[in-house]
Amino acid sequence: MILEHYRQTTLPPTQFPELWVDSDKCKGCGRCVKACPIQLLTLVNNKATSNERYDFFRCINCENCMAVCPENAIRVDGDYRVKKGYWKNDNLFDNGKIYPEFPEKDLTETEQIIYKRRSIRLYKKKQVPKDLIRRIIEAGRYAPSAGNNQPWKFIVIQDKEIIQKISQLCYQTLKFATYLSLPHEWLDKKNTGHKNASLKTWQEILLPFLVMFYKGDADQRARGGVNAVTSDPNFDTTFGAPTLILILSDKRAIGGTELDLGICAQNMVIAAHAMGLGTCYVGLIDQALRFHAQFKKEIGITEPFKITTAMTLGYPQGTIDTVVRREKARIHWIESRQKNKVV
Repeated sequence: MILEHYRQTTLPPTQFPELWVDSDKCKGCGRCVKACPIQLLTLVNNKATSNERYDFFRCINCENCMAVCPENAIRVDGDYRVKKGYWKNDNLFDNGKIYPEFPEKDLTETEQIIYKRRSIRLYKKKQVPKDLIRRIIEAGRYAPSAGNNQPWKFIVIQDKEIIQKISQLCYQTLKFATYLSLPHEWLDKKNTGHKNASLKTWQEILLPFLVMFYKGDADQRARGGVNAVTSDPNFDTTFGAPTLILILSDKRAIGGTELDLGICAQNMVIAAHAMGLGTCYVGLIDQALRFHAQFKKEIGITEPFKITTAMTLGYPQGTIDTVVRREKARIHWIESRQKNKVV
């Protein structure tokens, strides 16, 4: 039965990683608080600590907090595992994240850049020169695409007011999504909330249908990220970055646009990192602007193009070259049957 298949979509039984902060090492700089995409950390008496306002949201294992901490005061233990239901994943991974399998001395410069690139949410106010932005876009332009159809367009925004308006539109549009899918006690950051707050009956009924139509957008981690944006009206979806690049795709592209634009965007973030710049994908902007046709037209989003993703760009505050752990690769080897054949 379809509804039975989706019945574990509301509060799936999940093993979350645990965040640990060494209060003796922590200097209270707040970098980890700003870097957490779910806003699970907060400062209390100038010390970072886990935000216990939620029970539904916990660490998603990105280790950004560890990467940005200059004192090595944060540790993440355990893995994100859902044990049953639609989101079940505990059968898909070998337990335990690991660092790169090959020593740095054996790696090419390109490999090192790939391993050390981080999603940056801490930016300096200094603006990025146009010639560097052109070089970053040029790296994207040289990405492969199906049939060499090159289905991309770029909108570079360096106007603070427009960037802030986009952030506000994200807040306004996504607020409704959290109203539909989250306990209402958690929708206002100023409210201390109830750790064990539950969904209303009508939400329990609605969520399976949201999963049917929106799939991963209804994942509890995605809802946690959206709640970080909408529970605080002062939250900046673009993290104070001086430049925002909207990456658009031609809807008529050969074989669809997702892969072509993904390769293009990744070329751009790797090139930016190699230049000492920081980037962060902001997928929420696509969702937020879909209901604001006139504004999209004003900033250059016109047919046949649509937003595929957006990225913030700027000079990072502090060190960005940090390697974090990742889940082990899922590899199924199929070797030649000829190698052991007797001739």
